[in-house]
Amino acid sequence: MNNALGTVGLAVAAFASTNLDDLLLLAALFVDAEFSPQSIVVGQFVGMALLVCLSAVAALLTIIIPDRWLALLGFAPLFLGVHRFWKLWRGQEPKQGTKDFFGPKQLHWQNRPSAWWTVTILTIANGGDNMSVYISTFAVDRSLIPVYILIFACLTAIWCLFGYYLTHHPMFRQGMTKYGRIVIPFVLVGIGSKVLTHLF
Repeated sequence: MNNALGTVGLAVAAFASTNLDDLLLLAALFVDAEFSPQSIVVGQFVGMALLVCLSAVAALLTIIIPDRWLALLGFAPLFLGVHRFWKLWRGQEPKQGTKDFFGPKQLHWQNRPSAWWTVTILTIANGGDNMSVYISTFAVDRSLIPVYILIFACLTAIWCLFGYYLTHHPMFRQGMTKYGRIVIPFVLVGIGSKVLTHLF
């Protein structure tokens, strides 16, 4: 029993400690008119699945991925953030607003086929520098990797729900809707810059 609780606690600590900034990214995406809630959730799950699978393979093969390689992922959110600043400066930024999963569409958003893929890239870029934590966690007991993967999947769902909740709670909804288009570029550039610091 104690071992089971210890495993769960280790998995939760590893995930939560490395994904706090991901909540801000999710909340920002949920008020971005270019992404539907479904594409955000799919992209988040695919991105986390790739990160976890790569970490599991690295742990099984005892591979250490250099931080500088992972830091290159920071160019993705940095480029997207600069692009958003450019659109904002040109007055081309689409309207922001909260969106419902099952209700009527309250505003038009571009539900492009590549929308979930963009979220996937952002998720990987934001979590790429966390792989060292995942690899070391998996390496503690490789037989528990399936358990860690299941726990991480549940926590990813909770993260998506909480990010969605932040954009719909009365305390945050108005501010996110009003200032979301201004905040999003700063969030993306901040994430990219943070990841790129591992290059130096």
